[in-house]
Amino acid sequence: LLQGLIHLLLRFIHSPRDLKQWSQRQRVKRSQKQLTLGLITLAEGEWKKAELLLSKSAEHSETPLMHYLGAANAAQKQNSDERRDHYLQQAHQEVPKADFVIRLTQAEQLVSQQQFSEALEILNPLREERSNHPKLLQLLAQSLSALQQWKALLQLIPRLRKTEEVDLDELNQLELLAENHLLTQSADKGGKGALQKQWKLLSRRQRHQPELVYHYATLLIRAGEKESAETLLRKEIQHQWSEQLVTLYGSFSTDTPDQQIHIAEKWLEQHADSAALQLTLGRLLMQEQVWGAAQQHLERSLKIHPSSAVYQALAQLMKQNQDLAAALHYYEAEVALLRGKTEPPHSTAISVVTDYDSL
Repeated sequence: LLQGLIHLLLRFIHSPRDLKQWSQRQRVKRSQKQLTLGLITLAEGEWKKAELLLSKSAEHSETPLMHYLGAANAAQKQNSDERRDHYLQQAHQEVPKADFVIRLTQAEQLVSQQQFSEALEILNPLREERSNHPKLLQLLAQSLSALQQWKALLQLIPRLRKTEEVDLDELNQLELLAENHLLTQSADKGGKGALQKQWKLLSRRQRHQPELVYHYATLLIRAGEKESAETLLRKEIQHQWSEQLVTLYGSFSTDTPDQQIHIAEKWLEQHADSAALQLTLGRLLMQEQVWGAAQQHLERSLKIHPSSAVYQALAQLMKQNQDLAAALHYYEAEVALLRGKTEPPHSTAISVVTDYDSL
């Protein structure tokens, strides 16, 4: 009886403490449920409701960081920079040790709002803390690309490759984009001299990439360096066959057009089924006004692989020969091709030149 009385007395004495602990456990449990519900609501796109659930339940949570970061995301989705920054500040006060992830989250939100300059102000100091953090590097790449800071972006790409978190093809395309822009900037700011200097800075592997060769040759042609462009394209096509470069080879003429035609005809011995080469020969012969042979090559190109460029070239050829009906047909056929129709329209009669000698 005495033990029972003592037990009851102790229960009475400790009841306020026990009640407080029980109440605290209930609040924590309720907060955890609200966190789960808030994150689900956030994923469903109910930003306002998610923000309310996450922010109100943070005070009694064992993981307040999750609440405040979620609430910051919800505020960001509602374009409320002020509330977003308030929640991030609250997160920092609650969990100072999570400073890196809080600032990284803030930078990610700025990037999503296309506030790239502001994002870089946060990301650059973070990079000094964790230079190989995958998410950090990806956000840096997005910001640098958007701000057209191509040199800084190229310096970042090797680190991105080491993380193995980014698709290799995407990285290669990003590198290609940056190098192309640097070539264009060099040509615009410093002329052909700066352009050629920038080209020499590329690695041997890069100077054999068809996309970079194509862009560089295009810039050379624009700068009036057609002979240099012809030499570059000829050597690269002989090194590795590229339909893209072959097509570009026929888009301009040098001081020795006969030599260009002769070279293209030599290529024809091994690539007779190349639609690009047939198109190139047709264009080169048109520039020399050899209409009949030009038409033959263009029609062969059309038969191998119909393309907008072939239809345009045939239309121009027909206009030169005063056959406007045929020219109109080819223009209509090009429109049909661009619209995804496999068969060209038949509403216009086509007059095909067959007497090549008379042309």
